[in-house]
Amino acid sequence: MIKEIADVIGGGTPKTEKDEYWNGNIQWFTPTEVGQNKYVSKSIRNISNLGLEKSSAKLLPKGTILLSTRATVGECSIASNECCTNQGFQSLVVNEKADNEYIYYLIQKLKNHFIKYACGSTFLEISNKEIGNTIIRVPILSEQKQISTFLSKIDDRIETQIKIIEKYE
Repeated sequence: MIKEIADVIGGGTPKTEKDEYWNGNIQWFTPTEVGQNKYVSKSIRNISNLGLEKSSAKLLPKGTILLSTRATVGECSIASNECCTNQGFQSLVVNEKADNEYIYYLIQKLKNHFIKYACGSTFLEISNKEIGNTIIRVPILSEQKQISTFLSKIDDRIETQIKIIEKYE
């Protein structure tokens, strides 16, 4: 289960009418900001230390997998720096039993599973419990690292090809 290899942590939003909670130096991601790139480092909006303290947002460490679980279910990116998310996430802080890049790739393969188990009338959402209880199989750590290194090289080559194509367009 995911909860055996990662802490599953929800996000939060400081009160928007409190100016002192915003425009600080803490990156604060929303679901529309993840999924396009493997890594994310800069969010559209930032919150202040007071905003972090006075809300249910949590400071997530570098390397956290930011997994959107509301509306755009299953999109993910890896945080390049410490950050927070809004309540549309159940982020994964991977422990020493797993390689966060391997888990990132695995989570991408689980997107349809997450959508299948999401519910809601206004927009789909999948719970912290459902994410944590999702059964996964992971090889030993050294194999995880080999697989994620291989997949990262493929991603790098794809990115290089896209840049070449864009240059010639």
